[in-house]
Amino acid sequence: MEIKKLWQGIKVGECETCENEECKGRLKYDDLCANVNYLKEYGEKNFEKNRETFAELKKIMGDEKPAIFSFGCGVGLDYIGAKENFGESVVYYPIDECKWAIIDSENYKNFEPKLPKRIMKFDEGMFMLSVTSTNPVLCFFNSIFSISENTNLKSKLVSVLQSKNKFYIICNFTVSSDFHLMSVELNFIKDLLKELRPLFNFKKVDFLGDKGIIISGIRK
Repeated sequence: MEIKKLWQGIKVGECETCENEECKGRLKYDDLCANVNYLKEYGEKNFEKNRETFAELKKIMGDEKPAIFSFGCGVGLDYIGAKENFGESVVYYPIDECKWAIIDSENYKNFEPKLPKRIMKFDEGMFMLSVTSTNPVLCFFNSIFSISENTNLKSKLVSVLQSKNKFYIICNFTVSSDFHLMSVELNFIKDLLKELRPLFNFKKVDFLGDKGIIISGIRK
């Protein structure tokens, strides 16, 4: 699979020489140029670490089937890794507050393997999580925006997860930059588990050379 096919033929400037200070060096979701430059820099790295993450989850879950909730999914590249490890029929909910401009491009629509047809907003994703009873898997792959923009995310997750018998939380990080502040995700998850600890026993598995964690929560 060649991720560069996502931007092949799309002409954009380079961040270093760009005069658009509004998006220069930033991930501006509604700006195609910013989308392409971000994907050139991080797309392959993110895809590979997310695919490896789902391979680790598969080892833990065995024949069990997950319902994957990808918070801050971006363009949904992790969907490909999910299908590779859990099959084409894997239940996958892509959730992001902002729609990336590149999603409307023909490159995205015609990309193979297929990417998500649409991205859910936060409230829709939370509703689907509330009605999912078996093996919800909450993925935070570079989800700094989803976390920071939803100040009630922790309380909503606590409210929903406390009714589950079992769930998984995944976080991974291989890049630390303005786009990937791993401390944000880790502190968020630490606070979330603290709220849920009276009801659940937790087990943590480290992977990606200690740059990824899978946490399983089982009701006491």
